Amino acid sequence: MPDAAPAAPNLVTLTINDRQVQAPPGTMLVDAAAAAGIEIPIFCYEPRLGAPIGACRMCLVEVEGLRGLQTACSTPVGADMVVRTNSPAATDAQDGVLELLLANHPLDCPVCDKGGECPLQDRTFRFGPGETRFSEPKRHFPKPLDLSPLVAIDRERCITCYRCVRFSQDVAEDRQLTFQERGAGTEVATFTGDPYLGKFTGNIIDLCPVGALTSIPYRFVSRPWDLQNAPSVCGSCPVGCNNELTQREGEIKRVTGRPHPNPAVEEGWLCDKGRWGYAAAWSPERITAPIIRTGGETREVTLEEAVDAAALTLTRAAAAGFLVGPAATVEEGFLAQALAALMPGGRAGRMGIPGEALAPLRGLPGAQLGDLDAADVIVVIGGDAGNQQPIVELRIRKAARRRARVVVVGPRNQDIADRASATVRTPAGQLVVGIGTVATALQDAKSAVVLWDEADLANEPDAAAELARVAAAAGALQLELGADVNGAGLRALGLDTDALLPAVEAQRVGTLVAVHADPLGAPGAARWAATLRKAGPLIAIATHRSATTDRADIVLPALMHHEQEGVLVSMANRAQRLRPGARGPQGAAAAWELLIALSHRIGKPLPYRTPAQTFAAVAESVPAFAGQTDTTLGDEGRVIAAPSTPIPAGAVPRREPDGDGLVLVSTTEVFGDATTWQSDALAAVRTGARLSLAPGQAAALGLGDGQRARVTSPHGSCELPVSVEDGLPEGAAFVANGPPSSGTATLRPVDHGPVRVTVEAVAG
Repeated sequence: MPDAAPAAPNLVTLTINDRQVQAPPGTMLVDAAAAAGIEIPIFCYEPRLGAPIGACRMCLVEVEGLRGLQTACSTPVGADMVVRTNSPAATDAQDGVLELLLANHPLDCPVCDKGGECPLQDRTFRFGPGETRFSEPKRHFPKPLDLSPLVAIDRERCITCYRCVRFSQDVAEDRQLTFQERGAGTEVATFTGDPYLGKFTGNIIDLCPVGALTSIPYRFVSRPWDLQNAPSVCGSCPVGCNNELTQREGEIKRVTGRPHPNPAVEEGWLCDKGRWGYAAAWSPERITAPIIRTGGETREVTLEEAVDAAALTLTRAAAAGFLVGPAATVEEGFLAQALAALMPGGRAGRMGIPGEALAPLRGLPGAQLGDLDAADVIVVIGGDAGNQQPIVELRIRKAARRRARVVVVGPRNQDIADRASATVRTPAGQLVVGIGTVATALQDAKSAVVLWDEADLANEPDAAAELARVAAAAGALQLELGADVNGAGLRALGLDTDALLPAVEAQRVGTLVAVHADPLGAPGAARWAATLRKAGPLIAIATHRSATTDRADIVLPALMHHEQEGVLVSMANRAQRLRPGARGPQGAAAAWELLIALSHRIGKPLPYRTPAQTFAAVAESVPAFAGQTDTTLGDEGRVIAAPSTPIPAGAVPRREPDGDGLVLVSTTEVFGDATTWQSDALAAVRTGARLSLAPGQAAALGLGDGQRARVTSPHGSCELPVSVEDGLPEGAAFVANGPPSSGTATLRPVDHGPVRVTVEAVAG
């Protein structure tokens, strides 16, 4: 054996299968071997689930000097350790474990969804005995059972590896899944027998190594060898989770976590909305053909005709405006700006939350979600991260298990509060009340991260400025809990949130082009509706029907995120690439393509043909993206410079809520937004809009659980079911927004400012 190179500092040198290997102290043998290209078979081992438990015994190896065989997943490396993974004793153990696992495993491979990508199949061929000595009949159960509305279980396939149970108990911490019975009768179930419900249930499908747990929407849909996979990014919320799109014949068949997770973002976990929201592509509300409305008549036309009509409308406009919605890609926002600049009097703006009050916070050093792993203090101020940015909840829970101190400040009931060492329930609209607790928590922190909600802090400049001061003094990193999918990317382009509506109202803009924007289903809907009634033509580039497309004179069908290329920027300012996993409807095109086509039709062609060319132009002209290309973004993205104009503390005056009555507190539940309501796969877990009140507040209003109430603000009103919840502060009306059709957006002004509402019972 050749002499080994000297050990690097802080590395342990050992021998595996006569090869010298180096690894950091504490590394498990299975990982040290894998890093050296030596495979040790595993089933139960999964580092993301926590400390190894050695349950499956598949990884037994021989270690000189130790009696018996050792589980490589739970044995740390040691200096001068000599390990054999392929000795007769180890090989015999591997054969024996597989023989026992297969004794009752059904011969489902021809119909099992896992067939062709199954670790049990792979391990059997690589490490198994090749034949079995068991001749007894295999056990059978009624199959499948619905473990949840989204996950099916075939009990006889289960090898009791504990992965799904450990995820429920130790990662999601919903503690619903458990093993019931013992011995050969052991099976996965919920403790109560109720369906397994949660925000992250689909992860147990990815974790299962044998096909015992399968996706109900995907079951029997396709086989792995018929599929193509593409790494992409989820567009369901601003976290920007990395995912893998599986497509066949131009259609998305499933969405999974990536085989190689991004530790800076999601670690391979997905929320159920991100996993099954792709089914919105086949919603009855999907726009699959262009529409032109003239003289009260609506007709479907070809895409060419619609683009020609839209171009003619723009050429006739004295001035045109381009309103960019929060789901538009960086390229689409840039092209809307560029097209507006080519037109006389043209303007471009975006929908979103004005950020003047947030400049002091955005100017602090930023964090990635992966930084929570090393933080000893984590502060969450405002918002409802578990619902609005779901994967953040899993990262906080992981940090809390590592004994990080978690402080939660805000008026809402939050799921992560059960992991908090301190919770400050503030009055609605008064987050500043909790800053003192934040300062105390950060005082002795060695590594701290402050997570703050964009929507809440934007309305409290005093709280934002004080939080920025306290965080800066403690040397804490800040991480914005953003409100919009690509809000950070569109903000980096310089698109303003108040550039268009006043201009349309003053008739300085006639024709309006809405790019993935639904102003009639968003805050300020009533004001937009009144304005558009007096404005010129409306052109909508959209994926699904909405109040805006129903009003538009020309509707151009657009592709969804998983059907196109482009760049999204997460709330942590990480620019990441979308890759298409489906073709989309025949009569639709990507919004970037439609904008370029319009530029050609109006005789002012933009010099781009692809998203890559467009992004190159973005990198040349927008400082935040300087030096970035399609290639440099790679599979995991790159953090861009966060644009922020320094604004002195106190320069932005505090706005008091307009109207009378209770302070309105809005939130978006994970299964309550448009994506969930458009996806039939998520039909069983949808949540609608509702009004939640503290018990005392509900009693004072004469309202109880299940009653209906009319909620009215100076901007609009809607009727909602009432939920009475303990722990909420009085003096506030907590409204879960639900889908755009619920009307809750009409309660808020276009700038998302603070509002008071009156609440009264609805008779009958």
